[in-house]
Amino acid sequence: MRKIVVMRPHEWLVASAQVGDFAVAAPELRNVGPAGVDFVAEAPVPVAGDFVLVADVADEAEEELLARDDVAGVFEDLEIAPFPAVCPDDAVGTIDDVATALGVADLKSRGHTGLGVRIAIVDTGVDGKQVRVSGGWSPWPGVTPGTATGGHGTMCAIDAQIAAPDAQIHDYPLLRASGSGGWVAFLSDGIRFFAEILGVMLRMPGPMVVSNSWGLYDRTGDAPVGHPQNYSANPAHPFNTITSALLASGADVVFAAGNCGATCPAGRCGAGDIGPGNSIHGANSHPEVITVGAVTVERQLIGYSSQGPGGLAAEKPDLCGYAHFSAPSFDPSLHSGTSAAAPVVAGVVAALRSNPAAVSLRPADLKAHLLAAAAPIDAAGWNPDTGHGLVDAPAIWNRL
Repeated sequence: MRKIVVMRPHEWLVASAQVGDFAVAAPELRNVGPAGVDFVAEAPVPVAGDFVLVADVADEAEEELLARDDVAGVFEDLEIAPFPAVCPDDAVGTIDDVATALGVADLKSRGHTGLGVRIAIVDTGVDGKQVRVSGGWSPWPGVTPGTATGGHGTMCAIDAQIAAPDAQIHDYPLLRASGSGGWVAFLSDGIRFFAEILGVMLRMPGPMVVSNSWGLYDRTGDAPVGHPQNYSANPAHPFNTITSALLASGADVVFAAGNCGATCPAGRCGAGDIGPGNSIHGANSHPEVITVGAVTVERQLIGYSSQGPGGLAAEKPDLCGYAHFSAPSFDPSLHSGTSAAAPVVAGVVAALRSNPAAVSLRPADLKAHLLAAAAPIDAAGWNPDTGHGLVDAPAIWNRL
């Protein structure tokens, strides 16, 4: 089974991580664990003072591996995928309607356009011919930021620029095409990408909004809740730990809630991962991230939008953004799923960060303003369908 192995520091792990070369650690790793532990040839990633590696671990080898003093933990390394959606069939409104509903004209008149703010699109890659890409990173051979062709990541970048047209788009192509035609990655890949963004924040402090329109559809492969290897509801899982570190660095982290709502869940949702209390997992439910559900421009909840409570924090989603609208210049024209709603909100956050009154706010404080200013959809207060309500940019500016 593919596992995330967390090891305590060794000089050779530090050296391997510093140069980004697995070969430096490989000779020593041959002595780690019994037969049945086969480390994947990827450089260790420092996380919270320890080092994350990936290994194929046979069931019979796991107990002996965990018994080592230098092994801090073994965790599930689950498959993650983007959150596009399939219902309703037709678009509701256009990208121009979204701009109007967000009050973009008012934002521009105040000079809040995302200027000086970086938006990291962690997704399938961004098409630099459609969206100007100012930076990014990829560890994949032959994959260069800004060279994707159309696709899900490009949609997310376009949606982020609705409210923040002057923000710098940074492309982090986490998700790769699989043999079956889908786009997938593993949590260990997410750790590598978040570690890189964390490094950027430490080297070049300043506003950074990290937009994530992907997550876990099916917990079948996860360890049970309460098990030390669990991801979905375990704050100690390395991916949840590095998410906390990224937030602590000053980055605003936005996650899509997911597309496993009770009315029309995506086909790949697990049988036990649909509807209220079952459909927002892991980092998508991290208490400090901004978790985004989906409504139409007519302020109607879209049936695929995942419903709380979440695995790590009960009050998830936090709020809703717009989705399921058309963008005539983009192919395909339907911007759907909580995949679209999350970058719409990320763009609002980036526009906020270009307001001098918000530049120095901690992510937790900025999030508090977002939730306090959200426009209730059903009733005041939090509810498991729409969170605290709809993102309301003009109300936030007034608070600031």
